[in-house]
Amino acid sequence: MANRFEAWVRQYRPGAEMDHGYGVTRLRVKASSPAPAYLAQLELLHQPLADLDPSARRRAVEAALERANVRDLPRFPDGRHIISDLLSFYFHSSDANDLCYRAAIRRDSCRELEGSDNPPPPLNGAA
Repeated sequence: MANRFEAWVRQYRPGAEMDHGYGVTRLRVKASSPAPAYLAQLELLHQPLADLDPSARRRAVEAALERANVRDLPRFPDGRHIISDLLSFYFHSSDANDLCYRAAIRRDSCRELEGSDNPPPPLNGAA
């Protein structure tokens, strides 16, 4: 998932039109790229996360999110902090949805109607 997030950051296009949803006429565009802020945030986290003590790493993550004023997981990466954006990127993904239900729902893929009356197959290796 980290590789997909990295690809998303690399392919981010500031000013690109965003999905406006059905019945919404207001067009929105993407803000500036979060990449420079992400690099600075990663630099600040490098040493604390290298600590072998899990509680110290947890405190470092909590402090970083507190400084960024992140209180809730955003629906989409919003550029406030790389930690919350990576979590948002994953937890709102089709992969996380499939894992949650232990089924190959593939929410973000286009499926044919044939067989749509059958439940999604279980994930490989899911119990």
